[in-house]
Amino acid sequence: MKTEVLKQLFGLVLLFSVVVLAAGGGMADEPSRVVIVPFKMNADRDLSFLKEGIVDMLTSRLSCGNRVVVGREDTDHVLADISAPVNEEIARAIGTRLRADYVLFGSLTIFGNSISLDAKMVDVHQKKPTFTFFKQSKEIDEVIPQIDLLAARINETVFGRPVGSRRPPAHAGKRPATYVHPESLLAGESSDQAKALGVKPVPAMGPGLAESGGMRPADTASAAFWESRGFKAFIKGIALGDVDGDSKIETVFIGDRRIYVYRYENKKFLKLRELAGKRYQKFIGVDVADINDNGYAEIFVTSLKSAGQRLDSFVLEWDGDAFRPVSEDDSWYYRVIESPEGGKILLGQKRRMDDPFVSGVYQLAWRNGEYGPEERLTLPRGINIFGFALGDVMNNGRQMIVAFDKRDHIRLLTPSGDEQWKSDKSYGGSMNYLKFSSQAGEYDTDRLYLPQRIFIRDLDSNGTHEMVVVSNELSRGQWFRRLRKFKNGHMECLSWKGPGLTLNWQTPKISGHISDYAIGDFDHDGRDELVAAVVAAKGSALSGAGSSIIGYELIK
Repeated sequence: MKTEVLKQLFGLVLLFSVVVLAAGGGMADEPSRVVIVPFKMNADRDLSFLKEGIVDMLTSRLSCGNRVVVGREDTDHVLADISAPVNEEIARAIGTRLRADYVLFGSLTIFGNSISLDAKMVDVHQKKPTFTFFKQSKEIDEVIPQIDLLAARINETVFGRPVGSRRPPAHAGKRPATYVHPESLLAGESSDQAKALGVKPVPAMGPGLAESGGMRPADTASAAFWESRGFKAFIKGIALGDVDGDSKIETVFIGDRRIYVYRYENKKFLKLRELAGKRYQKFIGVDVADINDNGYAEIFVTSLKSAGQRLDSFVLEWDGDAFRPVSEDDSWYYRVIESPEGGKILLGQKRRMDDPFVSGVYQLAWRNGEYGPEERLTLPRGINIFGFALGDVMNNGRQMIVAFDKRDHIRLLTPSGDEQWKSDKSYGGSMNYLKFSSQAGEYDTDRLYLPQRIFIRDLDSNGTHEMVVVSNELSRGQWFRRLRKFKNGHMECLSWKGPGLTLNWQTPKISGHISDYAIGDFDHDGRDELVAAVVAAKGSALSGAGSSIIGYELIK
C-alpha cells in the first residue's frame, strides 16, 4: 500500500515539476552543466520506479536558466563503460567525458519503512569542495521531501541560489554508524552511536525461517557496518590472523596475483604490505593460521600455474622485517578450518592434470621443515577441501559434516556419508573456479566453480552452535552457463531447530557478490566481527575490477 501511494505521489510531483519548469524563468546563473548519476538503490523490495523518479525530480529542480542537466541518453552511454562503484574520482571522470561542471551521485537505502538518503555533488574542476548530504527517516513517505530538500541544499550551497527557509523532514537525524566514513569503524564510538540511534547489531535481527514452502520470510535489519575504501582488484579470498606476532589481528586478502596485508588501527584501515605474485601464478585462496606454532601466523596461498593445470601454492611467514616464503611450489590446495575440538587445523588436497581434486583430504602438520600429511579425514565421496565444515551443528553431541553440493544446497552428513538433511534453496555461490577437461553431461564445462566457506561456531555464547554461510543470488538462467553473473549477495546465520535449519539473522543485500569472508576480532575491541570481501565488478579487458572489505559487528 505504501509503495502504491508513493508511486502516485511521484507521478503528481513530476507532473507539477514539468509544468513549473516549462513556465518559470531562471535566474542569471553562470552557465553550468550538471550530470545526475542514477542513485544506487539498496532495498528489500523492487523500487525501480524510485530510481527513475529521483533522477527526474532532481533534473527538474536543478535545471534553472543557463544551468542544464546533461540528458539521460548521454549519461547512460558513458555509464555503460563504468563497472566500478561511483566515487568522487570516477564522478570527475564521468563529468570530464560529458564536459560537465558538476556530477551528482548517491544512494537511497530502504528497509521496511526506514529510509536513508546519501548524496554527493562533485565539482569536476575541483574549484569547490565536494558537497555532501545525508538524511534519515523512519517513514517511507519522506522520500519526496528529502529529495526536494537535497535539491534545495544544492541550489543554496553549490549555486548560491536562495530558496527560502525549509523545514527538514520530521524524522531526519544524525548520520548513523551504518553510514560512517569508510575508515571509521563501527566499533568504539561509532558502535555506541549506533546503539543510541537504535541501530541493531547483526545478531539482533528478528528470527525467520530459512526454507520456503509457505513459511514466512526472514526479517532483515539495517545492521551497522563498516566499509573500506575501494580496491581496484577482484578480491578472491580473505583471512584474519596475527601474521606479525604483535598480538593484533591483521586482514589478509588476495587478488589474482597480489597479496594485501592490512590492519584496522586508530580508526584507519592501514596498509602494512602489498606483495606481488609471480607473473605465471593465479591465486585462488588464502588462509591464515600459526600451524608451526612459533607465534607468527603463516599465510597460506593456494595458487595455480597460469595454465591452470598445476598447483603452485606457497606459504609466507613474517621474519621481523618482511614476509618470506617458508614453503614454495607446493602441490597442495590449502584450507584452514576450525576444529570441533577447538583451534585451527590446516587441510591439504592434491590434484592431477585430468582430475581437479584427487580423492583424499588430509590434515597437514609442520614436520621436518615442510607441511606434510598427518591424518586423512573421513569424508563422504564428492566433498573436496573447499566448502565444508565439521561440528555439532545439530547441538546433540554428534559431530556432523556440513557441505555444499554441486548446486550449492547445504547438506548435513554423518562421517559415513548418510544425509540427514538438505536445504531446498541454494546458498553459497562463487566466481572462483578451476579449469579442467570435463566429461559430457549436465555440467559439461571447462570451469569448476569452487564452493564458499562454512563456519560453525557458538556466536552468541549461549551454548549452542550456529552456522554462517554466504548467499549470492545468480541472475536468472545462470546455472548452466560457463560464465556466471550474480545479482546480489548477503550473509546468513542459521541454526538447527528440527526438522531443519532456520534463519537467525541475515545481513542486508549488497549489489555484486560476496567472494569470501572471515570471522574474528578485526578491530581489536574484544568482540568478533563478520568480515567479507565484496566484489562490485569482476573486471575485463575494458573495465577494471572493483572490490571492498565490509565488516559487521557480532555483539554478544
